[in-house]
Amino acid sequence: MRQSLDLRLSQRLALTPSLLQKIELLQLNKLELQEMLNQELTENPLLEESAEPEPPKDMTLDDGDLEERGQADNQTSGDLKDSFEDIDFRYLFDEYLDTGYKNREVEESEKPSFESFLSRPPSLEDHLSWQLGLTEVDPRIGEIASEIIGNLNEDGYLLITLDELCEAKSCTRDDAEAALKVVQDMDPVGVGARDLRECLLLQLLALNLKDSLAWVIVQDHLHLLENHKFKEVAAQTGFSFEDVLKSVDIIRHLIPKPGLKYNSQQANYVQAEVTIAKVNDDFVIIQNDEGMPQLRLNASYRELLKSNGVSGETKTFLRDKFRSAIDLLRSVSQRKKTIYKVCACIVNRQREFLEKGPSALRPMLIKDVASELGVHSSTISRVVTNKYVDTPQGVIEMRKFFTMGVESSDGEELSIVQVKLTIKKIIESEDKGKPYSDNQIGQMLRQSKIFITRRTVAKYREQMQIPGSRERKIGYLF
Repeated sequence: MRQSLDLRLSQRLALTPSLLQKIELLQLNKLELQEMLNQELTENPLLEESAEPEPPKDMTLDDGDLEERGQADNQTSGDLKDSFEDIDFRYLFDEYLDTGYKNREVEESEKPSFESFLSRPPSLEDHLSWQLGLTEVDPRIGEIASEIIGNLNEDGYLLITLDELCEAKSCTRDDAEAALKVVQDMDPVGVGARDLRECLLLQLLALNLKDSLAWVIVQDHLHLLENHKFKEVAAQTGFSFEDVLKSVDIIRHLIPKPGLKYNSQQANYVQAEVTIAKVNDDFVIIQNDEGMPQLRLNASYRELLKSNGVSGETKTFLRDKFRSAIDLLRSVSQRKKTIYKVCACIVNRQREFLEKGPSALRPMLIKDVASELGVHSSTISRVVTNKYVDTPQGVIEMRKFFTMGVESSDGEELSIVQVKLTIKKIIESEDKGKPYSDNQIGQMLRQSKIFITRRTVAKYREQMQIPGSRERKIGYLF
């Protein structure tokens, strides 16, 4: 082995504290930013809250007011910086954007992710798997039952046939039926059913109502029940009309979608960062600062920095806090400008949506907006994630404005949202007794000059949480 000196030049992008703070602030939503500013207000004595916060400022799309305000901010920042030019700003973080680099401290002390502290209510699959683990059952039957649980939809219905289950697990029909019974004996009652009739019968069985009038109605006369033909039910069963009504009342208290209670989502409270309002024939962008602390530098501490009667240690502390306060104010100002510019692009590109609604949403990509504003795509991604804007069409997450496009046969570019809405309208207008298959929906779209494959139709339908034709036929009574 030989020792030698090897001199190399390389470029590496380092994150300064100021740049890192700008990135962090950009990805915070309004509530998170509000909490962060209140924390800084508590920890930094050079920051104080203005007694009279500025009212929301509306701006038209010429961006003139924004440029003027930006120049004022830069001038103010320059004046503040002149007071301590002797401070050394040449410091860097020791972590770089190169994903292959980690310093020793990070390698030795990996902290748990934030998600480790989050909890969520159990899903239907979690609930059933937990019960299966507590059930004494042959291991082979348990394995097949686990496969059944994994093939239930959100409503609790089995999405595959027993023949498909036998093929997937290489099992006999008897084993498949035994496993299905294990699942159907679980809570919630009615889970694992293959259609609405079976779901209701399972619940009547649990109520010890087998062979009752309600059982007979569900078993043999469900089609009459769907159309509220109660007199015909009475005539065909030989029971009185009053008895039929009592049984129908029992059936109405059953749960047609037993799995839904394990798929409810917790409400998410949001605040709009920006309001886009139509004034006369133009749209204005109003930045919503309500509830946000309006920070400024404390003049008393600034004068203290100039005083000769302050110790060197105190002055160093104040200078550090002064620099931190300026960086924060600049970052907040830059965040507001960037959000405004992105909203201006949204208004320019999505004017028809703001006026007419979702059916007029146009294709818009993050990279296109990034190119227009001269920033990186990741910057736009941070701006639009988890941030909301109040529009004439309601409060909308900013990222919802960005969607891919599908080109029609006449060259018109349609957003995926428009295609999904078209699919939804087709399904809503179908005969509930004979719902359209994905292939039929694709053929109808082609008549509207929208050419997508059957597989794409199925993907968009599932993204809208619309069940397939078989499940739609099953559940249309309720």
